[in-house]
Amino acid sequence: MDEQPVLDRIEKLVAEEHSLWRAESEGRLDDAGHERLSAIRRSLDHAYETLRRRRAGQPDEGPADREVPDPPNELEGPDSEPPHTEHGVHGEDSSGSDPAPNVP
Repeated sequence: MDEQPVLDRIEKLVAEEHSLWRAESEGRLDDAGHERLSAIRRSLDHAYETLRRRRAGQPDEGPADREVPDPPNELEGPDSEPPHTEHGVHGEDSSGSDPAPNVP
């Protein structure tokens, strides 16, 4: 399936979203602008879901709770980083003073 129409729609929505954010930061966004910003966010969510479905070889529409795999993350290595408490720095047998006493 051709992804370009979805990518074009995403690009157009993002440009409008940035314009509205700029107006909001300058205090020029009215209630209708806030509503449009919410609608754009929903449209972007739908467009990204459509793009994920296409890349996964699934139909564009379907049950919202159907499993759609996320695209692969090239930044993840073969071993994920251990949870913060399991890296050995905060163990009960740590010796010496705590280098950052205010950090849990």
